[in-house]
Amino acid sequence: MQTLIADEIINAWVGQDNAISAELEDMLDLEIELTTGFLQILSAGQPVSAAHLVERVGLPVEQIEAIFEQFAARGGEFDAQRNLVGAALTINPTPHRFRVKGNDLYAWCALDTFFLPNLIGETAMIESIDPISGEPIRLTITPDGVAEVHPASTVLSITVPGVSCRTETSSGPDTGPHSEACSQMYFFTSPETAEIWLEDRPGIAIFTVEEAWRLAKAHWIDKKCCVSSSNSQNPG
Repeated sequence: MQTLIADEIINAWVGQDNAISAELEDMLDLEIELTTGFLQILSAGQPVSAAHLVERVGLPVEQIEAIFEQFAARGGEFDAQRNLVGAALTINPTPHRFRVKGNDLYAWCALDTFFLPNLIGETAMIESIDPISGEPIRLTITPDGVAEVHPASTVLSITVPGVSCRTETSSGPDTGPHSEACSQMYFFTSPETAEIWLEDRPGIAIFTVEEAWRLAKAHWIDKKCCVSSSNSQNPG
């Protein structure tokens, strides 16, 4: 993929954040803080209850339960006891195994594997399968970037906001392994197998591993860092 095209797609993803109104900024900051908190708990291989987050984020359990309801409506995964078990990182099996801190978990889609190690603060071993060739793909991703990729020719399918996936939800959840975006983002051993898979799927891009890391950093990691910096400058 040409760099200019990759930059346009990254800007389309990041541009979704720019549409957030001023009155929703505090809610976004809280969601990032909550997301980081429950991902770190979930990475231990345990479901996350609302009570788990009370001490971490300093909110009443009733408010966290209400936020959990919002997550559920958007595609978050919960067990029968209403514990959170999946939000980008999940206990439930998907094609993308995510091994962290000795625990075998899963990611909703290929792109999620790039930002999750940073939010958790741990290096992860990723294992996936090319849906065309059936060949294995392995990556080592640290909080700061991609350390190893096998095979070196690995690429990803990436949805494009407003083209191959909605920018606003009209029906169904907007996140989750079966959502319009996540269900179309896979690893491939080469651009050639990716092109075969994309033949009947217009509007989906092919990214190199380096381009996927740039997208993850711009859309998730840098946003988290900005929130953390703002919170440290404005305590309370």
